Amino acid sequence: QAPASQPAGQQAPVALPPPPADSPFAVENAPQGAEVFALELVAAMINAAKADGHIDQAERTTIEARLTEGGLDEEERRFLAQELAGPLDIERVVKAAKTKEEALELYTASFLAITTDHPAERGYLDMLAARLGLEPELAKSVERAVAASQA
Repeated sequence: QAPASQPAGQQAPVALPPPPADSPFAVENAPQGAEVFALELVAAMINAAKADGHIDQAERTTIEARLTEGGLDEEERRFLAQELAGPLDIERVVKAAKTKEEALELYTASFLAITTDHPAERGYLDMLAARLGLEPELAKSVERAVAASQA
């Protein structure tokens, strides 16, 4: 049963364990422009949520929770509104990945944003993985790790 604070059918945002300190995924190892990349992760989540033609309330809650973790300033509110209103743009997500690590982060953020309960969402993730240059088994491994962390 869902906790009293969560409407029925909605999942609370998942807290994944932090990456190892020596990993390229660790915050302290983030390159310059990490704040811009953080917004690209949110854009990736929004694009994934749009894959089935609409963003449902559970997807919107997940996206907003990720964006509001540190508080939302006015510029971030405008960014969120603009991204939510815009069309699906997989090309933007693909172009945001400058490294293999960034590609994995974008894919993971996309997977976290949705429940693959619609064929269009599954198709979007498969296409995104291919466009990001991720091997199918690597993408499935990411999905299994996220699913295990949610269990």
